[in-house]
Amino acid sequence: MTFIQKKSMAVKVLVTNIGQHIIADVKQVENKETKEVIAYWVKNPRVVSYQLDEQKQVNVNFGLYCIVSNENEFSIRADHVVSILEPREDVTERYDEIVDPTETEVAEVAPITPEDESVDSDS
Repeated sequence: MTFIQKKSMAVKVLVTNIGQHIIADVKQVENKETKEVIAYWVKNPRVVSYQLDEQKQVNVNFGLYCIVSNENEFSIRADHVVSILEPREDVTERYDEIVDPTETEVAEVAPITPEDESVDSDS
């Protein structure tokens, strides 16, 4: 049996058969002969969790998929996924900030020069 990965990666929310919501860069893995989707290749997966605050606002958090592994790319069997959803734009932006900080964010942090330092010299 030969497998091929189809399509370029795109940020999606996978809902698993055990109720996990996983946000990741996702690509389909197909059986080359039958074209059947057999798995989803995920890159930088994060488990999404939700919390309701005192103002009844929903806070979205991202946790590592498997904290005991350093792997950040792997497959999830297609029969373990019950739904694939487009994340909201603000959720995608936050996910991107977490897994791939942009150079503009780094550029916003200016180096400290001696005249900028406000450290007490009494020590």
